[in-house]
Amino acid sequence: MTSYGTTYGNHTLPAETDKALNLLNFAIHPHLDHEWFPNNSLANIEKLAATIPVPSYAIDDQTAIKVTDDTIEVISEGNWKLFTP
Repeated sequence: MTSYGTTYGNHTLPAETDKALNLLNFAIHPHLDHEWFPNNSLANIEKLAATIPVPSYAIDDQTAIKVTDDTIEVISEGNWKLFTP
């Protein structure tokens, strides 16, 4: 759904890839600090987000992002962080 797709292992898919749908102008980095994905630490996601020219949301599994028109709302009972370029 986002402008930039990300995959595990700190790989970034460019906006022109067909795997990034380019409907939203931000990146999402899911599974923040999840035990099954040790590379998804806040420090690693911060480094990855620094390479992306749009805002990046690092979100855990208790977090969702709601987009209505031009309004972005983070709904969370867990941990998340917004990184801006």
